[in-house]
Formats: sequence, structure tokens, C-alpha cells
Amino acid sequence: MNSAKTGEYLIQIEQSGHVTVHRIYDNIKGSLKEIYESKGLEYDPAWNTRQMGTNLIKQLGGQTSATFGEYIILKKEDGSIETYRDFGKGNVKNALRTIATEIGMEFDPDWNTQTFGRNIINFISK
Repeated sequence: MNSAKTGEYLIQIEQSGHVTVHRIYDNIKGSLKEIYESKGLEYDPAWNTRQMGTNLIKQLGGQTSATFGEYIILKKEDGSIETYRDFGKGNVKNALRTIATEIGMEFDPDWNTQTFGRNIINFISK
């Protein structure tokens, strides 16, 4: 597997050639608010990140983790919360465009996902 990390993004190319992009949020509370609001769930703005995450996981039917669309919410053993976004099919190329723009890499809009992912990893790894 070939991979690179830049900012909040992790780009991976599996042995099969499949490209995955994950966003590992630095602003966890902001990502939790985004999930609450997109799901139409209410939350107390005074809650801290642990309260928001724990409550959201329970509302989504989980104990220590939950998935909502492309979002993954995890409660670690120490009680802290992490949020990830797994850019699924159809959104990977858009995520790669966002990453390329953020890192100042020129790209060909006709690149397929595998070429795009490989070029970004090479650019980051220089």
C-alpha cells in the first residue's frame, strides 16, 4: 500500500489500485456539529467534545463507534472522540481535487482516480 498524509487528509492506494481518501478532523467539535445538523438532531451547544461525541454515538445506535454516511465517530478507551470522513465512491476524485488545490499541485482534470492519487502521493512525498 502506498500512502501520504497532508493536513487533515490521508490518501492511500491499495495493492488493487483502489484509491481511498480519509479526512481526519482536527476540529472534532465542528465535525460533530456538522453531523448533528445534517442528521437533524439536537445538541446542547454547551456540551464539550466528549459529551457531543458520546451522545451522538448513542443516538446513532453505537456503543464506542458509529457511522453516518461518510462520517465515522470513534470513542477511544480514554473517552476522547475522533471523527473521520471516508470519501466514498464518487467523492474520491472531488476530494483529490480539493487536496491538490490546497497543496498547490497542478492537475489534469481528465486524470482518472488512480493516476490522480498516485500523482498527489508523489507530490507530497518529494
